[in-house]
Amino acid sequence: MVKVHRQLLEELGRTTPRPVFLETPAGFELGVQAITGRFQEYFRNSLGLDLRLARYLSREDSPAEQALALAALSEADYIIAGPGSPTYAIDQLRDSPVLATMVERWREGAQLVFASAATIALGRHALPVYEIYKVGRPLAWAEGLDLFGDQGMELAIVPHWDNAEGGTHDTRACFMGMDRFARLHALLPTKAVVLGVDEHTAVSLDLAAGVGTVRGKGGVSVLRGAETSRFEAGGRFSLDALRPGASPKQARAQEASSARSPEPADPIGRASARIGAGDLPSGLRLAAEAAPPEVAAVLLQAAATAQSGRATDEDLAPLLQLLGEIRASLRERGEWALADGLRDRLLAIGFELRDTPGGTVWVRR
Repeated sequence: MVKVHRQLLEELGRTTPRPVFLETPAGFELGVQAITGRFQEYFRNSLGLDLRLARYLSREDSPAEQALALAALSEADYIIAGPGSPTYAIDQLRDSPVLATMVERWREGAQLVFASAATIALGRHALPVYEIYKVGRPLAWAEGLDLFGDQGMELAIVPHWDNAEGGTHDTRACFMGMDRFARLHALLPTKAVVLGVDEHTAVSLDLAAGVGTVRGKGGVSVLRGAETSRFEAGGRFSLDALRPGASPKQARAQEASSARSPEPADPIGRASARIGAGDLPSGLRLAAEAAPPEVAAVLLQAAATAQSGRATDEDLAPLLQLLGEIRASLRERGEWALADGLRDRLLAIGFELRDTPGGTVWVRR
């Protein structure tokens, strides 16, 4: 995400940015200092900047410790927070001077650059990840910090949208899995909008311009009731897509100037078009959206492998079998151009699909 950080830092328009890391979401963890150290090393080595700390671990911090955190935040123009527990962060920040100072700096022009647990905490409805995924508590939403409420948005922000760490089981939607997340989604008020953000992906919300921009390697999904809109990296959309009233499709802004050619409407056709155009990771993520959970897990693992470029024949076998089945389905539907594009692209990266009396097989070239 170095490129994303550089873009956001440049948008500040300052010669010497003043980034600050807020430790609160991981304040309960014994390894919080190690987490902070990794962020500082990353900023020093990748961005050439010193990352100052706002060390607010809990409400039990001494007045002197809280004063130091407030002093750091009051001078910051780039405020970062990340891993930890969403509900812990909410409990410690709600109605606190630390949150008030951070919001004040934000309204004065500072960038809020939040990830993972910290991102969840920003919405009106917060996903209690640990409580559900690790403890097994009943499905429910927690009350978030609601930073966007005065913008007419009732958001539930869900990072790790395309997570594939489960391997044999579905861990999309921040480790919930899509079946379980569908039940969670049904518990939200009808006006609530879900903003799902893929891994290695950022969505920046420009409130003044009323535009969201997707950056990084994946995309974002906007869920409003039964309707889902998808915006890929490089795409832009109106922030009306995150508010009640306007349809996300009606609110979609024009894609960036480098936008792709129009794609088929169905997910498999779109996935095949992406893969045929050479964007294998994005195509696999699209295919996963329309796949059963057990197939989606394979596709998302393959997307992660393709992104890292460390694929073995054993890693690729389930993926190539699925791609062969997709190509066969396209041929049956008469989508010859998409089927041929898929075959040609695979051949270009070293894999040949061969049609035999027993079906399609693949060989490495």
